[in-house]
Amino acid sequence: MEDTLASQKLSEKKSVVVATPQDSIASLLHQARWGDSKAYLKLADCYRDGFGVNKDLLGMITMTAIAEERGGIQTMEDYFKDLPNEHEYKTLFMLMERYKSYIPESADSVIQVLRGNDSPEAQTLLAFVMMDQGDTITAKRLIKEAADKGCSLAEIFLIVPDRKPVVKSDADKFAIIAEQVPIIYNLLGNLYYETEENGETEEQLAIEYYMKAEEHAMLGRKGAARVLNYYHSGGNVQLTEDDIKRLELIVKPQQMETE
Repeated sequence: MEDTLASQKLSEKKSVVVATPQDSIASLLHQARWGDSKAYLKLADCYRDGFGVNKDLLGMITMTAIAEERGGIQTMEDYFKDLPNEHEYKTLFMLMERYKSYIPESADSVIQVLRGNDSPEAQTLLAFVMMDQGDTITAKRLIKEAADKGCSLAEIFLIVPDRKPVVKSDADKFAIIAEQVPIIYNLLGNLYYETEENGETEEQLAIEYYMKAEEHAMLGRKGAARVLNYYHSGGNVQLTEDDIKRLELIVKPQQMETE
């Protein structure tokens, strides 16, 4: 999550790719799964405006982050810079950029603006600020209210309050909301793949979750590499030729450009 939400370095703007009525979610997901980085930008537009999916800041950020990883955009920040100035998600992004400057005056002004915005995303970001400032009671209340309004980012942090590390005991709670917040499939894959203190791991279950993330075009390079390694090592997973090709495109996206 920290990697996904991290601020990116400024760079030159690229041409804007906008989702159109002709772009169905199923079609865009298919294109994205086959390595089309521009499809990820269109999917980000869909999450931004609620086109075919629930309007969702986390979904938009996730898709722009993957688009950057696949070469569809230079940095995530470029995408936000190209949004209309009046768009609420651009406002929230710029506010958090100011907050991360660690200038006390900026933090105070950010808090004022967030308090004046009753959107669940603004409530969630305000909760993060409150937590940073030691007001955990207010932070938990805001996250609960935002989660009740359907904010996926708040739903995640409702499961792991106080920014505690995610552990396997949280897995069942995450699995319940994974289909609505599919980036969680990556998190579940990591939880079950990585070795516990007793040296045990549940690779097969991890691979199943990674492939669920791939179905939603949200599988990252690390997860794809783990699936391929498990498969080539004789693991108990059935992959079609198309599955293998898509996984290889995630691990080495430049292959698509040369074929």
